[in-house]
Amino acid sequence: MKRLLLPLLLSAAAQAAPFEPGRVSQDAKWWLHADLDAVRNTAIGKRLVTEIEEKKGDQLNALKLMFSVNPLTDLGGITLYGNGKKDQAVALIDGSFDREHLEGILKAADDFETENHGELTVMSWTDEEKDKRQHAAFVHDDLVAFSERKPLLIEALDVFSKNNGMVADPFVADAASQPFLIGTALLGEIELDDDESKLLGKADSLRIALAETGERMEGRMRVEVGKSSDGLLLGKVLEGIMALASLTDDRLGDADFRNSVSTADGGKTVECEMSMTSSGMITIMEQNGDFARIGE
Repeated sequence: MKRLLLPLLLSAAAQAAPFEPGRVSQDAKWWLHADLDAVRNTAIGKRLVTEIEEKKGDQLNALKLMFSVNPLTDLGGITLYGNGKKDQAVALIDGSFDREHLEGILKAADDFETENHGELTVMSWTDEEKDKRQHAAFVHDDLVAFSERKPLLIEALDVFSKNNGMVADPFVADAASQPFLIGTALLGEIELDDDESKLLGKADSLRIALAETGERMEGRMRVEVGKSSDGLLLGKVLEGIMALASLTDDRLGDADFRNSVSTADGGKTVECEMSMTSSGMITIMEQNGDFARIGE
């Protein structure tokens, strides 16, 4: 059914949805989690909600009438992860679903099919816009798993039934407050384009986290490399990038931009931290026209 994926994603009901590593396969080569309920509680998130409501109100009302939820405010959280191959990923979507309603929409597809996997039901249909088969299953009433690849979806469901997901990453717990966006990529085991390979090929892994603490937006990044010399050079490059940005953009000074770069393990681990006031970031986004583009 045309444009079915987006409404499905937007049909989750709001709830706090911090990252749960046990849901992700131990074989995942990358994962990314967005706690969208937490995003909406940030200063920037609140501004975005206001802008979208003002500029996309008619579209929001139409989706609300169709799916009985407010698609802007009712999405809880999404975890994405993949096996390192391009276009092969799983989405785990949190919420309090109108399950019967969503299943009814899917069943309207002429090629809708179901099959049992243990105690769960895998639903399949064709996304007319992408001309691809899609697959989804309710893990329970407030969690749905989705993938364009049925084998990946089956593997994801097995993680829940066998309770053999990832263990917690200390990087997640290092933040002063709960991150609203956090992720990891094992770069050496992921298919990259040539340009990406040149930039990221020296690194073994990359971790990122974004959070709002008090009235400041904070970002953290950790890069691990195989050679100490590469890590030491990367640290110098990051320091130069931060210095150049501060020198050439006065708005960063107005936003009280702060940053630090450090290395550990003889240079094999590079840490970068950045922060600025939330109000300052909003001002920069206004001047860049980011909010104005919402209405385009």
